[in-house]
Amino acid sequence: MASPLPEKIPRIQQAISVLWPSFAVAIVATGLFFSAFHPKDLVPFNLNIDVSPLAAYSIGFFLFWLLGILSSYGTMYFVISNCQVLNKQQDQFTK
Repeated sequence: MASPLPEKIPRIQQAISVLWPSFAVAIVATGLFFSAFHPKDLVPFNLNIDVSPLAAYSIGFFLFWLLGILSSYGTMYFVISNCQVLNKQQDQFTK
């Protein structure tokens, strides 16, 4: 049974498979993180930074989303590269 070639997976499907799970994880991570820490408590060295809590929540969300994107992209990269290796091995055995 042949596995699907990565070249046949559309780019939009690859993008959605990275962005959607990372978005969902960012929602949960933001909720959990800011349930434990108030944005004013996160300012280093007691600097007086005038950032509203909403802006801090938004920045935190996008940072968690970026972290999720990097993680999901790494997973997709290794799955596709593993699929390519397996396809090459399968082609060698079928010849």
